[in-house]
Amino acid sequence: MNPAPQRIRIHQRDTLPELVKLETSQLGRPWHRLPKLMNNSFDILDARLSIYFLKKLRVNAALKSMTFAIDQHYKNPLIFSTRYGNMAFVIDRILLLNILHDYYGLSKDSNHVEPNDELPITKTEERLKNKLGQELTGLIINKETFGEDLEIKNDYAAVISQWSWCVTFTLEGYDFGTFTILLDHHHVDQMLATLRAPDNGKDGTGKSTSLSPTQIERLFDNLPLKLNGRLVSLNLTVAQLTDIKPGDIIPVTINDPLPVFIGKEQIFDAAIAEDRGRLFLCDTHDKTSEKTYE
Repeated sequence: MNPAPQRIRIHQRDTLPELVKLETSQLGRPWHRLPKLMNNSFDILDARLSIYFLKKLRVNAALKSMTFAIDQHYKNPLIFSTRYGNMAFVIDRILLLNILHDYYGLSKDSNHVEPNDELPITKTEERLKNKLGQELTGLIINKETFGEDLEIKNDYAAVISQWSWCVTFTLEGYDFGTFTILLDHHHVDQMLATLRAPDNGKDGTGKSTSLSPTQIERLFDNLPLKLNGRLVSLNLTVAQLTDIKPGDIIPVTINDPLPVFIGKEQIFDAAIAEDRGRLFLCDTHDKTSEKTYE
């Protein structure tokens, strides 16, 4: 039989699937599965965001798409703290201004508001940014995506610009601007742990398996131990040691009997025997002393 020919999948440039670039320190860890974890919750996030924008901000918006990136640099994000570490929130000013105008019902000359970068950010923008940051982060980083609900607090003292992983959200109804949630490596590690144990912790408790005495004994019997035999020992002074030069011949005497150690503890003495060019330990004598613990 002829072997089946290998199939080659050809993609158009604009439909090329997203590739996850992994650094050396990330090899062996399922970083490529993090986007799937978020995409599996797309409908849940879409519903939550739509309800949030409608009830809290009185605007119509829905989740359009999510993009993901590793090791990103952001200046001056809005930083939060949890019991695991830090996360942050970034929103484009053009999106923030459009949400602000829709929230207050202000008139706009076009479908969107163009920000003037020469003007400083107003207090109203800052308040809305803080409100959106904390509430949207809490909506997205939840039990479905993170494995548990987190208590998120503002962390004004932290100064972090490099982030391990980020998710950028595009909203349906706002064609300009995005917002991004940034996670440090502590939160990424927790998400990876959730992926490795998807069945644990759904009710807050993980399943524990107990081993039988026979299984414990078998595991104990299979523990690896390394025996070290001290073939030669030599006592020298510091002066004699400093006088040693390359090519010097040092007379030594082979230990008889040979002390055998496990780690730093001597277990027994043994004699050395030779058979067909191989050395063997024989005539062993136990050297362990019984210890009493009271």
